[in-house]
Amino acid sequence: MDDHVSAADGLRRAGERLAATFRSVPDGGGPGRAPHIPSGPYPDDYVALISRTGPGTLAGVLRLLVPGGDGGFGMEAEQREHEPPHPEARLWGVFTGGETCWWLPFGDDPARWLVALDGHGQQQLNLTTTEFLDEWLDGRLDLPVLALPPVPRERTLTRAGHPVAAPAEPVRDGARDPLAQLRTIIGPGRPAAAYDWEAIEAELGVPGLPADYKRLYEAYGADGRFAVNGIFVQAPDGLASHLAEYGHIYRKWAENDRNPASPERRYTAYPEPGGLLYCGSTEGRDVLCWDTAGPDPDRWPVVNLGYSEIVEFGPLTELLVAELTGVGLDMTDASLGDPTEWAWPFWGPRPPRT
Repeated sequence: MDDHVSAADGLRRAGERLAATFRSVPDGGGPGRAPHIPSGPYPDDYVALISRTGPGTLAGVLRLLVPGGDGGFGMEAEQREHEPPHPEARLWGVFTGGETCWWLPFGDDPARWLVALDGHGQQQLNLTTTEFLDEWLDGRLDLPVLALPPVPRERTLTRAGHPVAAPAEPVRDGARDPLAQLRTIIGPGRPAAAYDWEAIEAELGVPGLPADYKRLYEAYGADGRFAVNGIFVQAPDGLASHLAEYGHIYRKWAENDRNPASPERRYTAYPEPGGLLYCGSTEGRDVLCWDTAGPDPDRWPVVNLGYSEIVEFGPLTELLVAELTGVGLDMTDASLGDPTEWAWPFWGPRPPRT
């Protein structure tokens, strides 16, 4: 059997299976009016899903659109109301909070299109449409561009033309996890061997290192360093040697710059008390340092020493998530696009499909 035909059949079955997990609202009426899907390139799983359910609002928060639809469910009309995150992007879903779901049609085969999300920033996922919906409904995707927390949601589909009841917000435990969010952007890492954190901290002379930095390197440090999209985070076993070699340069920079938010404060460089401790850099020659003035390493902000005015941001992993979704310090290009054409490709929560 032709591989393309086999893949299309698999996608159609996936769409039908997902549709079977939805409960139509109002109850007792069976599936909604199945729309006529015009010929043309659309992912087969979404065509199969919508052909079973019709357009409607999923889990009370996501409108699933159809070609040629009306009443707020038409792809073409809705796309005219939203700025696309990429010139070629095609809209297929709109959240009640204003975030949007798109396809990125890179290549001729819709089965290989990426899903893109636009909200608090932008990100792309190398998931099929039904994989995305299934995992999002199960609360398995902590997506930083969505305000909605990653919690399981009811699989209700309120059919177009019926009022949508406000869903009860599911209870979630704890704050959202920046490392889990990072995984949805760059995929799983290769865990490193265990680090002797006490020895590393003793060599530096710090009371501790931020827990998010330790988790980052434990998850992604197998290759000896963490690098993504032109951002380089210093490896733990190189922090002390880098400080010994370049600390005098950072000392000069820090003493000549002020924080625009606190202009009365003059920075110093580590190992002076409360000094800036180098933790990374970028291809654009930004220099990232922890501001060690506070007693709690988990609350150390990251300072962009760089070549412009100093800017502070939250913990390091939060900065990476913000930077890779386009809402950070604009140190690197986070535009959506075909990862096969990027020097520093990142795909989404899965390893690249071959």
